[in-house]
Amino acid sequence: MTTRSQIQPLPFRRTRMDAALAASSCQAVTDAIRDIYAQDMEKLNFEQLYRRVYEVVLNKHGELMYSEVATALTAEVEGLRTSLVAVADGGGGGGAFLRELLSKWRRHTEAVAAVRDMVMYMERTFVVTYRKVSVQELGVKLWRDGVVCSGDVMPRLVEAVRRERAAAAEPGELMAGVAEMLTKLGDKVLSQVMTRRLSTTIVAPVWRSLYQSISRGHFNL
Repeated sequence: MTTRSQIQPLPFRRTRMDAALAASSCQAVTDAIRDIYAQDMEKLNFEQLYRRVYEVVLNKHGELMYSEVATALTAEVEGLRTSLVAVADGGGGGGAFLRELLSKWRRHTEAVAAVRDMVMYMERTFVVTYRKVSVQELGVKLWRDGVVCSGDVMPRLVEAVRRERAAAAEPGELMAGVAEMLTKLGDKVLSQVMTRRLSTTIVAPVWRSLYQSISRGHFNL
């Protein structure tokens, strides 16, 4: 297995590739994305996958590769959302829900980092030239819109945060992790969750201080 850190720059040469071969290479990459999210990367050869992306993009099939990668990421995020909701429906509310949310967030961010390395040539050429959303930005957008702000996660998240506030005199490590995640999704999302009914809770000063520190970029885990 070739690891991500062992990927070496490829010589700039073109290998002829028709639409069928391009589609086959895209399939190999999307299969790898599924394995990455499943945390089953032992069999993956990242150098070979990088080369596939390189050759597809070099042969003017960049739009196909980009579209397939985006579709695969969307499907994986939807799977994480579905399993998260299942945990909540099974009685995993409050702190249990927040811990599961953070666990899936970490899995998502680690997967996006691995995918970004795999498609780096596409990122540096096709994405820049055609002003596409980068894989990193796409990962954030998918998690924000497809998970946190979805109709079946946001209400549960707000309620779980409310319970944590009511149970703790000051924010602990769990809420700090949630706040950090929300910060990376944008101020609007952070405000929507963290300030909901903040003024009515008995621990409002402490929680407001946490929110303000995060908003100003002064908070670190």
